Amino acid sequence: MDKTSLLLAVRQQGLCFLCKQALIVGGECQPDSPREWIDWFAALKKMLRKRHFTYRRDGGTDERTSLRLVRSECHRQHHAGDSRRAT
Repeated sequence: MDKTSLLLAVRQQGLCFLCKQALIVGGECQPDSPREWIDWFAALKKMLRKRHFTYRRDGGTDERTSLRLVRSECHRQHHAGDSRRAT
């Protein structure tokens, strides 16, 4: 897991930014160590996505403060109705 994803997960207390459910089972609990989240996310890395809080087209940046971690399913649903796809 990359450092940005780990920091986002900690900042979001293990919850998906969009649906407010656990990013991973048990992820909403405070870990005994950051290593626990690293291991969980490594196992499920394809199930999580980083998304821009403010789309770049609308002035958002790639800095950590502009990113949120979401479950892949939520990310797909979020963009399903978005005709101007964000990057």
